[in-house]
Amino acid sequence: MTRNRWLRALCAVWLLALALPLGAQTRENDYLRQDLARFRVWYCPEDAQVVRGLWRELHERIPLVERQLRLALADTVTFVITPSEKEWYRLTAGAPLWANGIAYAERGVAVLKSPRFGLPYGPLPSTAVHEYVHLLLEAGARETDFPRWLNEGLAQVLAGQLDYLDDALLARAAAAGRVHSFSRIEGMMSMNALDARQAYAESAVAVQLLQSRFGMSGISNLVHELRAGAPYDETFRRIFAVSPGAFESEYALYVQTHFRISFFGDTELWVSVAFVLLVGAAGVAVYLRRRRTVRRWREEDQRERRVPEGTTPPPYTINYEIVRGRLHESEDDSPPDENLPHDRPVPGS
Repeated sequence: MTRNRWLRALCAVWLLALALPLGAQTRENDYLRQDLARFRVWYCPEDAQVVRGLWRELHERIPLVERQLRLALADTVTFVITPSEKEWYRLTAGAPLWANGIAYAERGVAVLKSPRFGLPYGPLPSTAVHEYVHLLLEAGARETDFPRWLNEGLAQVLAGQLDYLDDALLARAAAAGRVHSFSRIEGMMSMNALDARQAYAESAVAVQLLQSRFGMSGISNLVHELRAGAPYDETFRRIFAVSPGAFESEYALYVQTHFRISFFGDTELWVSVAFVLLVGAAGVAVYLRRRRTVRRWREEDQRERRVPEGTTPPPYTINYEIVRGRLHESEDDSPPDENLPHDRPVPGS
């Protein structure tokens, strides 16, 4: 019995030790709440300063967005500002780390990253308007068929995030023939950060092209039809008098012709070229230095072996000190000569 009690106590302590770190990682009880009109914001105390700027952006930008689309949400929209990566993963169920916000249209909730750990893809208020556009397009609608390029591109255009378009990235993609198709953009959430950034930029370009041809009123008509459950291909063709496939071809041609590589405008390009040139110059410098070192060694060796003029160098060099030493050694070690020769002259004979 005593042994069982000890085992139970040990298991309880072990489970408690596991539960404490998990509880420490969540900050559910630290969130504060602010309500203003149709909006609600949940945040932690360290993000109180950010919330002030968020209210100002929502008050100024949201009415303009709703007028352009002729659409508004009657229900309360909730924004949650996550204070850390752990909270972000807990609330978004493992959304891509490169994302700055996620919208859940069925719940009317947008989860945002705090600027203290979010990636530098724009200020938090602009991201909030971006996510609100997603809610505006899909919340309360029927089974919508919004393509990803239209959804993301329209959110960027209406949120005023066009300053963050990477023209150099699009130019490199166009030069390499790597422009994403609309079907490829559908898988944006599974892309890495670089491909996702290109997909966002291409989506914004596609919506800009659509707006330049048919105006925001035409896009608004498409949004209302899609929210009502109309099929995308047929509705697009009926409103714009062009098929989605033909518009995609026009968009691809537009990217190819309007985004070209500029050495001076593409910072990453000239930095990469400069790096390659520096590496090549360093290699050449090392090669020349080695050649100079080998040449110096040869000259020093020739000076040591130099023979005076008018003399012929011997075919080999004799170390006479070694020769004399060996001769003395042989004389000392040789046995005395006992058998003297008999033909030597004898004195007096």
